[in-house]
Amino acid sequence: MSLNKHVGSHVDGVSHRGRVERVLTRVFRNDWSALTPPGIGTWTPDLSVSVVIPARGGQGRLDLTLAALAGQTYPDHLVEVLVVDDHSRPPLRLPELRPRRCRVLTLPEGAWGAGYARAYGAHAGTGDILVWLDADVVVGREFLEAQARWHHVHAEAVTLGRVAFADSVPEDPAELLARVRAGTLHEELAPGRRHAWIERVLADSDDLRDADHLGFHAYLGSAAAVRRSLYEAAGGVDPDLGLGQDTEFGYRLWQAGAVLIPEPGAAAWHVGPAGTARTRLPSQRFRTEVLAELMPHPHAYRERVPAHRRRVPLVHAVVDVSGAPYDLVRGCVDRLLDSAETDLALTLVADWDGAGATPGTSAGPHLDLRLIQANYLRDPRVSFASRAPRTGFPSPFLLQVPVAWGLGQVALSRLLAGAERARAGLTELYPAASPTRDAGVRLWRTRALARALRVRRRDEDLGDVVAELHGRYRIHAGEDTLTDLSLYRSVPPPRPAPRAEPDGAAQVPARDSGPGRDTGDGEDVREHGRRARGPLARWRDRLVAAARRRRRG
Repeated sequence: MSLNKHVGSHVDGVSHRGRVERVLTRVFRNDWSALTPPGIGTWTPDLSVSVVIPARGGQGRLDLTLAALAGQTYPDHLVEVLVVDDHSRPPLRLPELRPRRCRVLTLPEGAWGAGYARAYGAHAGTGDILVWLDADVVVGREFLEAQARWHHVHAEAVTLGRVAFADSVPEDPAELLARVRAGTLHEELAPGRRHAWIERVLADSDDLRDADHLGFHAYLGSAAAVRRSLYEAAGGVDPDLGLGQDTEFGYRLWQAGAVLIPEPGAAAWHVGPAGTARTRLPSQRFRTEVLAELMPHPHAYRERVPAHRRRVPLVHAVVDVSGAPYDLVRGCVDRLLDSAETDLALTLVADWDGAGATPGTSAGPHLDLRLIQANYLRDPRVSFASRAPRTGFPSPFLLQVPVAWGLGQVALSRLLAGAERARAGLTELYPAASPTRDAGVRLWRTRALARALRVRRRDEDLGDVVAELHGRYRIHAGEDTLTDLSLYRSVPPPRPAPRAEPDGAAQVPARDSGPGRDTGDGEDVREHGRRARGPLARWRDRLVAAARRRRRG
């Protein structure tokens, strides 16, 4: 069985094996209060569940985990349990007390780690809902039902079980199962210590109803559930991450538009005291050296990563250059690449396949496209595409810049600051002189855009839907922030001064640099006329003066 990584794919919709599932309920940001799930024990579920348990050794603890799963209130014919054995010695076996549909999968040779085990189990499972569970966790009888009820009402739900650490539990699987079925397991297990950083996130965000861009920090893969459709849309668990895959996958779920919901009814307990290896929180060095390459947030870790190692940029910028002259494209693109915000990747959109050499064609739009591609082909920040991406996934932001607009050096930083301050799903930059609709630059928050694409009706404006789901923020810009490049013609960048020629050399006329022309780096010549004349004009003046002196002599 092979596994494919989809980390680089973008989110167009929530799909399940070719079927697109429309999400009808519109949740504002992460305020899950808009959803009304059925009460526990009062409904009839119909979605199947795959419980994926990565395990390496620890047969005794696994026996307790499977015994607890055998006492669930969720219909057992809708539940399958997949224990993924990460090369245990001796191999793991199924105990007598276990769910009716339960099997052990062994990772293939050369594959190892919790990340690969989770991805392998998800690939092998058939359930509509994927439930992650650690092999040393025991759960209450309503663990599956409490989470699954949310997934029946919203396809973007990601439910989080409430996990604590229990110093002691019944060591006999039969006794544990009896307590689970009787609903008294919580009486045996004290509340215990919880994951401190998750409790802080929940407390600071009204149980994630008011979560900011870092809300994904509450995601913990030891007792969580996600619809398979959303799992696939987010690219799945990265099998190459043996540590920190929870954090990184939670980040991608967040960018895919997930609604994170803490479910107190899904109680779970780690067996045995908490240790640093079991808190699921990677070390600071690991977060900086590995995860920060894949996650632009939080900024504190990202800032320590050199630009060439940032595999997922903070902003994915898009410029449609179809039909645009070369000099206009240079004026727009060079400004973007010279931005004060360097955590950026840029896609230029045009018919690049049709830009190849055509017999009898040496000018026109084909030549412009070939010049553009040749100019930026070696820049690792620039890519070329025939179609614009619909979202920025997995980047948190998608920036759309019309080719006729030139951004000032701090314009993008100002857009990002406004988006975070307002928590806006769409931040728009308009020229102060003419703030007309669709006339400016748009910064889309990826999670808001991905969700809007699923719920938008054909007659609805996408910007209005994003504003309804996540808010809108508008900024009026001055000329130093946003320049209309179509008002000016362009000239190449100033050339260095030529070498001095002997007396009698022919005079070289200065290149026309009158009003309305633009330097190659996009600066308006009218704002720096003296520099636009440059050394060439000064050299010409010296030649003229020398000729006059010779005539007088």
